[in-house]
Formats: sequence, C-alpha cells, structure tokens
Amino acid sequence: MAALRPYALRNPKTNTVVPGALVLSNIKPVSGDWFPVVEGIERNVVNPVSYDTTVKITYPSCVNSQRFGDYAKTFIQAQGYTPDNVVLSESICSDDIDGPVYADIQNIGQTPASQNDFLGPFMSGGLSGYPHTGILGIQAWGSHITNTTNGALFFINTPHIGISQVGNVGRVWRRGKTQAQSLTDNTCGAVATAITWVAANAIAPVVANFPDDYQNYTLCDILFPFKAALAAIPDYGDQMVYATEKIRLAGDTFLTGASGIIAANVGVGIDVFYCSGTFINTDDGYNAYVNVTSFKKYNSVGGWVDLTTSFLAGL
Repeated sequence: MAALRPYALRNPKTNTVVPGALVLSNIKPVSGDWFPVVEGIERNVVNPVSYDTTVKITYPSCVNSQRFGDYAKTFIQAQGYTPDNVVLSESICSDDIDGPVYADIQNIGQTPASQNDFLGPFMSGGLSGYPHTGILGIQAWGSHITNTTNGALFFINTPHIGISQVGNVGRVWRRGKTQAQSLTDNTCGAVATAITWVAANAIAPVVANFPDDYQNYTLCDILFPFKAALAAIPDYGDQMVYATEKIRLAGDTFLTGASGIIAANVGVGIDVFYCSGTFINTDDGYNAYVNVTSFKKYNSVGGWVDLTTSFLAGL
C-alpha cells in the first residue's frame, strides 16, 4: 500500500548525481549512497481512475489534493501574490492522516505537499476541521502577515471525511490496520461520535456536561438542530456526508460573518483569500481529494468578492 518515492544515487567522490540513477521505490535502496528526491513524484502522483470514480460518486466535482494545492498557488499568484508572501491558515481536523505529505519520509499525512510553498500554516482547526481557534485564532494569524513585503492571507476551511477505495463513505483503510478493521473505521471519528450523541439525547448539549471536552461539545451543538434529519437517514455514510456538510457550513458562517474574517481581526486593506470545501481522505498510500464549495477574497475596502466561478473554471 506504500506509495513509490523517487531516490537518486550520489557519487561520493564528486558529490553529484550518477547519470541515469533515478529510481522509484517504496523503501530507500540499500547498496550505495541513495538519497530521497524532494521535488519528485509527490506533485504528480495520481490515484487509479477507479478510485477517482468511487470518490466522485459522492463528490462529483472533487479534484486530487495535489492539484488543488498547485492550482490555489497559481490562482493567488495571478491575483498578485507569490506563495512565499502568503500566510496560510488551515482549518482541518486534528486527525493524524491530515498531517502534511513529506517527500522524503513515508509518513501517513495526506495534506498535499503542493501547499507547502505557502507560509505556515497557522493551525486553525481541531476536531472535524471546525475553526475551533475562533476569533483569537483569526487575530493571531492575521497579525503574522508579511508587512514588509505587502503580503496576503489565505484561509482554507475544509472539514474532512474518508472514502475507502472499495467505496465505504466515512471510512478509510489506515496504515497498521487490517482491511477488516477498515470496515469499522470512522473518518471523521469526531463527527461519528457527535452523531451518536445527538441520536441518544433528547435535550440540546450543555457545555457544563462536557468537562475538558469543549470541541466535542461544539460539534454536538452544531448537529443537534438536525437531530430529526439525521435520524431519517438510514445509511452511515450518508449521515456522515450530511453531518460533515453541516459542520462545514457552521464554520463558513462564522468565518465569513460579522465576527470572523473582518478588518478588526485581519487588518485594514489586507487581501484575504478564502476557500471552503471538504477534504476527502483516502486509504493509506493514496492521495486525498478536495471538494471546493466556494473561493472568495475579502478586503476591508470593498468587502467580500466571490471568485468561485473563476476558480472552479481552472481547477
């Protein structure tokens, strides 16, 4: 299941690459001075067409996460800002499979390496990917803008959900687990837990009843008004898609609302790019997907401008 990675052979006498000595391997070759190639297939790997087809049953407009990261950079650069002059804030789940992709380490994260050219990220998310760091988090991230080079800000709001290669929605096959265990995996587990709590309780959640568990309370509070709707959905995967979207909408409402990305929090005259969507995790060894719902730009001078149509046209 491990992804192939590029390795090159170094000539120790000249400290140069041996001509023709580029290989793809799931482990580092033993014989010789081999080293991982950082700029390699990470940006070009594509999943099997069968996996694309499976994921697009649920999210027809999704794209490979590597493609999303590369295109976001291109799109923002066309607006006048190079990636190394843009501070990224990422609101994604704390789940370990949402960690970054490393070109030289076979870790388990699926956030694409193509996003690494942005500065940061500031970690605005938490369980499910809701922006739990709140107003103060926005203010902190906004204060980190590159003033001396007239930089910009970029916020990605993407709660996550898993889809396995065999088509189980809300589940993935994680590293170190058996395929049988993947059949009962919950991705996002926090969303599944909140759905279960809402189904089992007749009274809305009270924060005092969630000691040292505030993020769990927040997710239950977001989903409780949809108790009847969730109960009417018989399929686990469909429930997960529905709940994930409600959590995305709640985050979107906060971030684009009167107390979110506003001048008082990010500064006056600052360009803030904002993308909202769903991050779709996959089985270990495969690239994730991103389903983009909206792409906007905020500036205190002029307010919000919807760039979704032009962004999606090139994605």
